[in-house]
Amino acid sequence: MGFVTFIFSSFWIWLGFSILVVAAGNAVVGAAKALRPKRTVKAYRVGQRWHVDIVGANRGDVTHVIKSICEEGEEVQIDEGVIFSGFDKSKD
Repeated sequence: MGFVTFIFSSFWIWLGFSILVVAAGNAVVGAAKALRPKRTVKAYRVGQRWHVDIVGANRGDVTHVIKSICEEGEEVQIDEGVIFSGFDKSKD
């Protein structure tokens, strides 16, 4: 109880404590975001070609997008030369 009394004993002490709490909270949030980056996979068609933009995604996310495209009967060619022309749905 003495700590709370000390914090509220002066406006400047309260303001300084509040700033420190906010700064520490922002540091924790920043560290959490750095450990778990945003994952995005965007697939869109331009003409007859599919373009896939991958940012921070793992292999499972990319596989899910490729499966979705292949379910439409499309053939997908990855830049490294790997071609996915369909998946065996019995393995899912």
